[in-house]
Amino acid sequence: MTTRLAIFPLISAAWSGAGRLLVPTAPWLILFALAAGLYSFALRSQSGLWLPLGAAMLAFLAGTELSRRAYQRLIPGAAAKFLPLAHANLAAYAAFLFIGFFVVFFLMMLPGILINEAGQYQLNDESDPALVREAFIALLGTPYGAVFIACCAVGAGLLGWIALRLTLYGAATSALGKAQVFRTWGRTKGHLKTLGLASLATHILPFALGVAVNGALHRALPDTGLGHFTGGAAGVLVFAPFLLAGHGMAAAAWERLKPAEPAPEPPSSGD
Repeated sequence: MTTRLAIFPLISAAWSGAGRLLVPTAPWLILFALAAGLYSFALRSQSGLWLPLGAAMLAFLAGTELSRRAYQRLIPGAAAKFLPLAHANLAAYAAFLFIGFFVVFFLMMLPGILINEAGQYQLNDESDPALVREAFIALLGTPYGAVFIACCAVGAGLLGWIALRLTLYGAATSALGKAQVFRTWGRTKGHLKTLGLASLATHILPFALGVAVNGALHRALPDTGLGHFTGGAAGVLVFAPFLLAGHGMAAAAWERLKPAEPAPEPPSSGD
């Protein structure tokens, strides 16, 4: 029998789980934020390579431990081992980076091609940036602009589709104690509509709110070392609802879509 997911119970379970995670994951969320603040500071300082690299590694480790503890709290009996989850996270990030590179590269090259095809502007490598911006804005109101917008939508849709197919990888890895990543691909088949609609309330809206708050913070903070550190740290904290609700939704979906445990074999009768 096919397992069915319901949108509103999934959303409710996600936010309920986020509420239960707030206190136990707080130390790791704070460490994650401090590492992000240090990374933001290091990028704008003359500290060389090692400080931003160390801050990035600390952020990854803190984020992985945050996920491990979140899934341990949300999934009964989860093995929740650190190394398999770190392995799975690295594999998922590498896959998105690889695919995203080609998507972004294509979308960055496309406007120049379309602008030259439209014929109103002729750009080259030495064109003034102000002229490039003017040409791009003019392009958006033309059929060529509609082509560019459609390509952006396709690119975003592709990345979103992959993200939904991998919804369960962290929860499955934590539950089973082995890196799962693409092994969970088939578990989400036939459930993308439900997962996508639920993610509007658990992922997209909290993420959009975080982006808006983060943008306002960066405009308000001074262009100093302390301002950069504060902006980086606060930038993680404002995404806490997105992070916690995302874990809550993944854990709830895994509980519904995980493979059934094999029935125990009946004891054999003696001779």
